[in-house]
Amino acid sequence: MNDIVIDYDPPPVFNPLWEAKDARYLGATGGRGSGKSYDMAARAIIRNCQPGTRGICIREVQKSLRESAHRLLADTINRLGVSRHFEAQSTQIKTPGDGIITFIGMQDHTADSIKSYEGYD
Repeated sequence: MNDIVIDYDPPPVFNPLWEAKDARYLGATGGRGSGKSYDMAARAIIRNCQPGTRGICIREVQKSLRESAHRLLADTINRLGVSRHFEAQSTQIKTPGDGIITFIGMQDHTADSIKSYEGYD
């Protein structure tokens, strides 16, 4: 499971983000349809191929998972051809090596309560 091979070529405009290996924060700008969401979803799935990785997707307001990144990540898992390594459940996505991707809305949390998500990457 450690050797999951993904063939993904990021759009050239996002290459600086992929080259920033040790950056604590990454940011992408662009208008609607610029590919930011698709590239960040690919980055999240590729990162979560590492066994035991814990990811968290946070929206300011998340009234339902339908309004979250859940569908985008599930579609990206299929698009990248790694669906046999992931299990998209109704409220979370299980990742290789007992990892997980969780979805939350900030309206239900404060900055301090977000810090309590121990061990998330």
